[in-house]
Amino acid sequence: MKRFNNARRRTLRTLLLTLSGAWMLASCTKVDDTLGGNLIPDNQQMRAGYVTIDGSTKSIDGLNPRRYVETRLFQTDSIVGSNRSYGYFGTQINDSLGQRSAGFLSQMVSYYSVPQDYFGYMPIFDSAQLLLSISSFGSDTVTEQHFAVYEILSNDYITERGTSDTTFYLSFTPDASVYDKSRPLFRFTLGGEGKYPSTTTAVTMTPTDAGKEYVKRLMLQEGKYKDDYTIYTNDSLQYFIEEFPGLYITPDPDFPLTKEGSNTGTIFATSLDASGLSIYGRNRVKDDPSLIKDTIGMVFYFYDSYASHGNVSVNTIRHDYAQISVPELTFDAATDAQEPAAGATDTRRPVTQLRVEGMGGAVTEMTFTPEFFACLEEAIAEENAREGKDFQTIAFSQARMSIYFSESSYDWSELDPSANTTPSILKLIDEMNAAPSRLGLYSNYKSLTPVSDYAYSYEKNYSTTLSYGGYINRSRGCYVLNITGYLQQLWNSYIKAKQAAGAVYPAPELAKTAPESFQEEYDAWKEAIDWSAINYRTVYIGPEAYSLFTNSFGILQGASTDEKSLECPIRFDLAYNLIK
Repeated sequence: MKRFNNARRRTLRTLLLTLSGAWMLASCTKVDDTLGGNLIPDNQQMRAGYVTIDGSTKSIDGLNPRRYVETRLFQTDSIVGSNRSYGYFGTQINDSLGQRSAGFLSQMVSYYSVPQDYFGYMPIFDSAQLLLSISSFGSDTVTEQHFAVYEILSNDYITERGTSDTTFYLSFTPDASVYDKSRPLFRFTLGGEGKYPSTTTAVTMTPTDAGKEYVKRLMLQEGKYKDDYTIYTNDSLQYFIEEFPGLYITPDPDFPLTKEGSNTGTIFATSLDASGLSIYGRNRVKDDPSLIKDTIGMVFYFYDSYASHGNVSVNTIRHDYAQISVPELTFDAATDAQEPAAGATDTRRPVTQLRVEGMGGAVTEMTFTPEFFACLEEAIAEENAREGKDFQTIAFSQARMSIYFSESSYDWSELDPSANTTPSILKLIDEMNAAPSRLGLYSNYKSLTPVSDYAYSYEKNYSTTLSYGGYINRSRGCYVLNITGYLQQLWNSYIKAKQAAGAVYPAPELAKTAPESFQEEYDAWKEAIDWSAINYRTVYIGPEAYSLFTNSFGILQGASTDEKSLECPIRFDLAYNLIK
């Protein structure tokens, strides 16, 4: 019995060793991943590929860099500035931005009910404060800024528009019918020593004579509602807003900001539901007016979610690009950036700078040129020639767009922090610190319609993270955007337009054997296609959707032009599958 068991074990051991050796031999054999490829139907065969399209990409003859995208500046008057959660005010003057100034108009409602005879006999006005809840600001809060507070004269600018809609755009300019610029009510300063915006919740204002008269009306000592407390009852809010339409807070024109250095001042944002006007005073003993009876006060908020009327606010922001002092960044906003009116000629020219600003400033319009599609057509043709296949189109597995700062480089190893080199790592760091943390990509900037990859509403509503990215990659000195879905839609639309036109891209080998014939066929392909029929060929690069009013800004490398070539214009890294 024992000998039988030993034999059985020896036989089993031999069998296991044989199987193990067979497995080891199989694991050392090079895998032929084409095994069975001849069994795949011809119209289902695929081939993986990868191509980079950037500033080093040359025309098919290898002589000239390709102009695969064009970048233009874009500024629109259609950014909504009304009924936001914040009021923006302040001035910034910057070498690269020029000058931008902001102010806001807001209705206001009384926070407290005012009982009969509350103001008492011969009330004394002591002080007025502007309540603030500063939520954001730029880099320079040290510079003291001067502001003026005006009374809004009537609500006609809201009610007489021929619509009940209270939507206003940032281009809205209050005129003499809205306020009297010669009669400010109060003046105040913000910024400077001891007036840090992040800790300031109230600023004591200096009243003018007009301001003192205004307070008397609020205290029912003068005006239409003298001694009539009904205006402060809950059901009289509409009449209160008609009598006191609100305030306009704006940089004081009598004390303009003076530029010092490369950047001066900033624009502040204050939460309207925690901001407003506060009045402090005292009243007298009627029998002996020399004696003080009580202290009195009033608080009016710019936004109250419980109010049945009011709560209309309008931000207004102005950009003066004539104040840009960096020669290579100067442009005429009217002809080089402003969105053309319907039916008007578009005078905007391609530029190399890729500008991204908040506050309704200029952003960048990017258009894919025929050269971009030609690059991909050639990738298909070259693979067909090499493999003897007949691939017709592309399915992208990943499409990545990189946008580089002006002091950056395609080669990250050139960004040496220990050397004083060009590009400058110190300047690059400053650029990245000043820029928005994330970029948005839109098919329509006015309506904030995003490309498919940048589904910002989905991202926020479902607390998820999009593969789109759009953030700064500080190691590479650029923004990186995953636009796979968008680029597939763009390519599919191109294929549809190409097929509708019956256009054929010339064989790349003709460029070497018969360059004139290639050029003729290339021109025929280019002219045959209706490029305007290709959906989303133009997109807009701007701040992310939830940061349209950011103080941050970036001026990056866009696309090279015939007049100027960039070191590292926008780059596309495309992984794809060729399919039939």
